[in-house]
Amino acid sequence: MKKIGLLSCIICILLLQSCTSSMNTFSDYDKNRDLNIYQTYSWLSPGDSLNPNPENQQIELMYSKSVLYAANNCLKKKGMVINNVNPDVVFKFSMGVDRKMTYTQAPTLSVGVAVAAPGYYAGPSYYGGVSVPVAGGNVTEKRVDEAFIYLQMFETKTGTLLWTAGVRKTVENSADTQKNMQLAMNSVFANLKIKHKVN
Repeated sequence: MKKIGLLSCIICILLLQSCTSSMNTFSDYDKNRDLNIYQTYSWLSPGDSLNPNPENQQIELMYSKSVLYAANNCLKKKGMVINNVNPDVVFKFSMGVDRKMTYTQAPTLSVGVAVAAPGYYAGPSYYGGVSVPVAGGNVTEKRVDEAFIYLQMFETKTGTLLWTAGVRKTVENSADTQKNMQLAMNSVFANLKIKHKVN
């Protein structure tokens, strides 16, 4: 079990190191609701996300500081202010890794073979051709790990879900974890329709 947890953490490190232009982001909210009425916010504690996967819970706890740092930078630019006593809204996040299998088939290499039937010296001869596969065509199985971060924003007074968003990225290897986490959060929070005057 410890080995699986360690592997998940390594995968998530690679995820955070590889946030590039191939990130897939999404968001959803009620278009009839004015989100600009909300100015203060707080965060639910990491691990409160009800994530059913123990490995993903470990990942959330391990990378919570990085996620919160990057997200708070984005919210500050929108003019929102942290208030842990009486916030207008509460954010929570969940993150982890989805493992998938992909299958690819190698191209088949074929060689043409000609066959000649004997004929008389002056008469017709008979020829035939056939294509014979000699290599390739093998099916290869490959595991593709896709890391994700989901965010939700709730109205504190009513508990109403106001906004949900996220980012998904196929794991690759690269560099600078915090920089790429910030790129991911920038992409996600660009879809949050809140903008106040920044002091």
